[in-house]
Amino acid sequence: MIASLALAPSASADGADAVIADLEAKGYLVQINWLNGFDAAPLSRCTVVQVHNPNTPSDAAGGTVYVDVHCPNHQDD
Repeated sequence: MIASLALAPSASADGADAVIADLEAKGYLVQINWLNGFDAAPLSRCTVVQVHNPNTPSDAAGGTVYVDVHCPNHQDD
């Protein structure tokens, strides 16, 4: 069972780059799940849909988290 990370930053306020940087600063190893869109788009133009942490409790830093990322469909969007 995959638990959602309760302490994940708000994806609506920042781009995926800021969310990922925050998680890394908290000690997580981040793996990106590209859900939709142009995966070569700058992460600042993408949004985080959800953060999953299957290995540790949601309030503990460390381990690997999986970040679901949605990007624009085209490079110029």
